[in-house]
Amino acid sequence: MSDKKKGLFFVLTGILLMSLDPVFIRMSGASGWDTAFLFGLFTFFSMSVLTQAKEKGGIKGAVFSGGLPIIISGLVMGGSGTTLVLAVKHTLVANAVLIMSVSPVFAAIYSRILLKEKASPRILISMAAAMGGIFVITADSLGTGGMFGNVMAIVCASFSALNYVIWRKYPHISRTMVIALGGFSIAGISFYAAEPSELNMRTWLVMAAMGLLSAPVGRVFMSTAARYITAMEISLFSLSRTFLAPLMIWLIYAEMPGLSTFAGGVIILAALIFQSFSYDGSPSPKSLKTPAESRV
Repeated sequence: MSDKKKGLFFVLTGILLMSLDPVFIRMSGASGWDTAFLFGLFTFFSMSVLTQAKEKGGIKGAVFSGGLPIIISGLVMGGSGTTLVLAVKHTLVANAVLIMSVSPVFAAIYSRILLKEKASPRILISMAAAMGGIFVITADSLGTGGMFGNVMAIVCASFSALNYVIWRKYPHISRTMVIALGGFSIAGISFYAAEPSELNMRTWLVMAAMGLLSAPVGRVFMSTAARYITAMEISLFSLSRTFLAPLMIWLIYAEMPGLSTFAGGVIILAALIFQSFSYDGSPSPKSLKTPAESRV
């Protein structure tokens, strides 16, 4: 399997799992800070155990081999995870995922600054089409959410795009350790505002399912994709969450999106399919290849 196809597999699977995030956050029934704290706590636990088991030298070895980049990436992920929860809690799910879809814009900026990568004409066309689909969706839904949640969604998009670029620039860092540090950061950021002792068992179980399984695994897949495809491509494919997440909320909570959501979603998916045909199986730049690329 070519590097491009591997990247496509990892990014699409990761997006599917991460699209479940708003569902679990809604199901928690807790405040934004409580939800963020449990999310971070369980993520830190699950990914720390996995890192200790699979990485040479365990957690200590992963941190020392990753150096400063892995610490920075963990802190950035802490910011994106915390703002994700707050966005979903304080605005409509459709609003949150739609606003977070501006990540390709941030990714293009960060890639240009940090990686000196230029977007190909096909990526630019796909991005323009996808952003057009977002405009169709936001025409009806963007103006109905809370301002705080909307701002948190924008911040989340910026953090997420920055991490895609960091993972692309430093492919050797342990992906599982990054997720673990991200979980620790989320728990640390929300610790003083959270009151976990007052939460019921249902909330703990829901957040355990998110923090131990779907969320960290999805993020490991997304970070692994950065070894094979560019940050702009990852952000572009991530646009499909603007369609998948509201669809899941509709199926579970009967929160019916408007026709504009479906119309915009079709445009976005068409843009992603168009972009996928550019995969020619060519290898990633040699400067980004390391022996660690065989690891998850």
